[in-house]
Amino acid sequence: MKLRKKISMLLVFGMCFSTMLLPNSSNAYQFLSNKLYTPKDAYYWIHGAFDNYGLKSEVKRGLTAWNPLPEIEFTKEGSLPAGADVKLEYVDNYWGDTYAIHRGSGNITFYKKWRVELNSLRRMETAVHEVGHALGLDHTQKKNDSVSVMRQYGFNDKDFPLSDDKAGISAKY
Repeated sequence: MKLRKKISMLLVFGMCFSTMLLPNSSNAYQFLSNKLYTPKDAYYWIHGAFDNYGLKSEVKRGLTAWNPLPEIEFTKEGSLPAGADVKLEYVDNYWGDTYAIHRGSGNITFYKKWRVELNSLRRMETAVHEVGHALGLDHTQKKNDSVSVMRQYGFNDKDFPLSDDKAGISAKY
């Protein structure tokens, strides 16, 4: 009887201890409250200033990097921002240490620091990241930084949504 009690206690202790050591399987992606109304037919606008610096293709690549996901497709580029689901704007001045920011309602502003200090890959990754905010994703939990472009700090040097980003979009839409 004592042996059974010891074994039972060891099993209970082992299960409790292992849950502390093993990674939590809960979702690492985080959501914002916004969501596109027509995610399979999304309308976008890209500010003409990107053309002035030869950077329109980079922000467009960051935007359309989400299209391979079954839930999202940016299909129409508008000549005016009115009515666009996502609006990508460029401001040719610095705003502290910020490269770009999603200001809500699909409005994304890129700053001079983004253009001047980042290489092409990191500019595109920043665009993918900010469009992720426009789609309703928030920054990921730190433990998932390596599988998400939605990390709060640093870069993965990937210009496309990663596994955690895809799981988040799938759960959101």
